[in-house]
Amino acid sequence: MVDSESLSRLLLVLYEGAATPARLQDFLIELIKAINARGAAFREQIFEDDGNVSLTAASLFVSVGYSEEALREYTEYFHSKDIFVQRVLQHHRSADCGVSQLLITEHELRKTEIFSDYMRRFEIGPMMWAKLSEDPNYVAGMSFHRLHEFGQSELEMITALIPHIRQTLQLSRTLRTLEASNAALSRSLEEMEIAISMVRQDGSILRSTEGAERLLAAGNGIGLQKGRLSAAFDSEQRTLNTLIEGACRTGAGHGLEYTMMTQSKAAGNTTVRSWTAQSGGAMLITRKPPLRPLQVIVSPFCSGLLMHEPQATALIQFSDPSSIPRSRSSVLRALYALTPTESRLADLLLQGLKVSEAADRMKITLETTRFQLKRVLAKTGAGRQSELMRLMLSLPGAP
Repeated sequence: MVDSESLSRLLLVLYEGAATPARLQDFLIELIKAINARGAAFREQIFEDDGNVSLTAASLFVSVGYSEEALREYTEYFHSKDIFVQRVLQHHRSADCGVSQLLITEHELRKTEIFSDYMRRFEIGPMMWAKLSEDPNYVAGMSFHRLHEFGQSELEMITALIPHIRQTLQLSRTLRTLEASNAALSRSLEEMEIAISMVRQDGSILRSTEGAERLLAAGNGIGLQKGRLSAAFDSEQRTLNTLIEGACRTGAGHGLEYTMMTQSKAAGNTTVRSWTAQSGGAMLITRKPPLRPLQVIVSPFCSGLLMHEPQATALIQFSDPSSIPRSRSSVLRALYALTPTESRLADLLLQGLKVSEAADRMKITLETTRFQLKRVLAKTGAGRQSELMRLMLSLPGAP
């Protein structure tokens, strides 16, 4: 049974990490204490899969309990020898979590290079992992290690946290370009083409970006009534109220007073069930034709150093699939110092053009276009064109 006091404290630190990324490390510190682990890391893996999984790149973007030397050697070399990630991708792709003893036997592990030259050297023991997201040739997750094997109680704790961690990382990507002042909130979000409303614990709107205000003022499918969101259809209003109420309770630290059952599929074809607080959710709001339904995502929120809004307990993001997204050029130039030509090339590639087609559109030679692409990859830190596309799609406001 998950300890509710520990889980409540973890959730508050986790959701604060959406606005203040440094708090994600504090979250990991609290989490390894709760599950008696020695180390933990958020990781991203790039792989190729043509029948045999080949790990090609890795990054550990938040970690605790690992030395700098261990982290460096893993990202530079041992990621390609990680038998645990390989086994997950080969045999347990549909699993949400698992423990290392179900991935490989002790006898097999001792024969591997990563055990002999890495795990023994840095005193890394049995592992536990949780998958957070997956795309073709890309997977993100968390891993934990300690000196003795993880068991059912630790899997239950991770199962209770998985929906919240996924929600937080999605929200963090939305907010990561904000400046550290309230005055910059609307301006920064508006530049990123994002419509967001902050919600108080009682469900009323605290403040909104200009994009959200315009959308709500239009009153097509959804609007404002007495300071609260009002949907045109009763069934959608009930769903929206439920999502907002649950997210606000969790964001205010009271989510475990109204727990909900959650479950994950673990390696070995077993199901792990646990109780957790509500993590918000997504829904569609019907609008008058020809407009497509409005996409609404509700997330708990705990204000951090980046956005000091003590009354905010939830964030609501609106996405209009009928709108034509702006170019990513301005975002790329601001974040990665790309030239206008380089950002224009990145935009064309994101639209689905081949490099040769982009060269024709830009009226430059293919050789020059390839040179520009290399510069774009170098500036953004992307190893290949597919990574660049993934980066651009993850930018706030991307379609």
